[in-house]
Parts: sequence; structure tokens; C-alpha cells
Amino acid sequence: MRKEFQFKVKGHTIKIVNSWTRGVKLYVDGDFRDQDSSFLANGKTAQVSAKLGESGILEINPLSTLLSVEMDAYLMSGNSK
Repeated sequence: MRKEFQFKVKGHTIKIVNSWTRGVKLYVDGDFRDQDSSFLANGKTAQVSAKLGESGILEINPLSTLLSVEMDAYLMSGNSK
């Protein structure tokens, strides 16, 4: 099963692709930035991230169960989310 999430952050187009066989991949403005191949995720830690220039660092915290996948996205700027 494959699931895609797409949204904008500070003028950047973010795309997250999650697959049971290939894990999660992160794209920023169409460019591949990071990936993680963990089978399950608890949603408490960032598994993929990318620097968005002066805006900060985008961290993606996947939460997966056997039947669903959720993605939380946080823009880290300095020491705050």
C-alpha cells in the first residue's frame, strides 16, 4: 500500500510518500531529501527531516499501525516547534 501527503510550508512544496515496502520518503520542491525504512513508527520521534533554508528544519513524525498511517510535520526554528 502506498500513501502520499502533500502540503506547503513557507513557500516550499512538501511531499511525503509512504510505502509498506520502501518506507517513508521526503521531497522538498520535487527534490528528494530524506528517507527511512522502518516498518513501524510510534509518532514520537522524527524519522525524516529537511532544512528549509532560513525558515528552519522540517521534521516528519510518522505514526503507523497495521491499518493506518498518520504524519505529523513540525517546523523547527531555533529551539521551538
